[in-house]
This record gives sequence, C-alpha cells and structure tokens, in this order.
Amino acid sequence: MGKLPNLPVARVLWDAQPNLEVAATCWILAGGAHHTVYTQALTTEFIEDFAEMAGIELVVIDRNTTIRSFKDQLNANEAYFHMFKNNL
Repeated sequence: MGKLPNLPVARVLWDAQPNLEVAATCWILAGGAHHTVYTQALTTEFIEDFAEMAGIELVVIDRNTTIRSFKDQLNANEAYFHMFKNNL
C-alpha cells in the first residue's frame, strides 16, 4: 500500500502533559477511560467550577502533575469520601 499524504487525519488530538509517561500513568491510576473528559471548548476552570457545583470528584492532569502528587490527591479524595459519605 502506498503513502496517502493528502488524507485529512488528526495529527495531534491530545498533547500529553507534562509528558506521556506521567499523563498515562495518572490517567490509569484515576480509572482510565471510565470517567474521562476531553474538550477544547471549555477551560479547566469551567470544569472545576461545574464539578464543585455538582459535588463530583475532579482530578486534573496537566503540566504541573507529578505521579506522587496525583496519588496523594486520589488518596485524599478517597479518604474524604469515606469520612463524609453518610452526609452526601
């Protein structure tokens, strides 16, 4: 099969931040595709505001994410849920 250079295909849909290893590891730790959102139409701040208003957990993987801090955040979120689940 020859090259097809003129086909309209996506070249970059997701630019993994801070890098592919950290982004993929954190994504898997958070449950992978189970509750994943991707959009270019909304800002992170908009999604954060919505999650807070809706009372749902939000974890953000961005250029400042480290695997250690992400694990800590997931653990803190889990502890919070277990402490307050009867009040939800």
